[in-house]
Amino acid sequence: MTSKTRLSARERKAAIVRAALPLFARQGYAETTTKELALAAGVSEPLLYKHFPSKEALYGEIQNLCCQGHDPATRKFIHVITDLEPSASTLVHLVYYLVRAQVLGKPAGSIEWDTWQRLIVKSFLEDGAFARAMYQNRFDEFCARIEACIDAAIASGDAVATPLSPGNRARFGQHLGAWLALVHLPPKPAINYKASREELVHQAVWFILRGMGMTRKAIATYFNPKALDLFFDA
Repeated sequence: MTSKTRLSARERKAAIVRAALPLFARQGYAETTTKELALAAGVSEPLLYKHFPSKEALYGEIQNLCCQGHDPATRKFIHVITDLEPSASTLVHLVYYLVRAQVLGKPAGSIEWDTWQRLIVKSFLEDGAFARAMYQNRFDEFCARIEACIDAAIASGDAVATPLSPGNRARFGQHLGAWLALVHLPPKPAINYKASREELVHQAVWFILRGMGMTRKAIATYFNPKALDLFFDA
């Protein structure tokens, strides 16, 4: 008989966090019990409490995990894009990456995009702490990069000034991608856009770029969905 490999304390703690993620994502913090968490992790409640003194502590560990920078699977894309000089072309890449990640779940990481979206939605319906942490730790830097690119595009004539407040230009774009992802969380999408997800990405990116002030000529010059897909799939 082959004995099971005994996990170290660190490995067991990580395993509990991985098991708890989808449970919190689908049920929310308030509705998830420690009994359910222990069952999902395949441990007893006393052992769960040995690693996490409370449900709040476990949820806090999940927040820390999600705020620790980007997944290895996505980090390379972030580095490549953020190393580019602010410009209309870089703006297109940033917006396309942002919408594609939310709507298509690409690139895939250790935490599924579906789980990310559900955690944020549940947070909105509770105290909002998880959502605030995500926006502050994961999106604010990305937002600043987008804003720098918009300013560069305006300076080069590839975009025009709009009445939108700096910062909100990027946030509104993110919100559209997040909404499209939300609509597709159920097995049957809540809204029939009469377009594939891939086509929705293309339409949403075009819409966002125009809303940010990019000219039609600049969009025609820099926005090539097929080339962008090849770039991000490489």
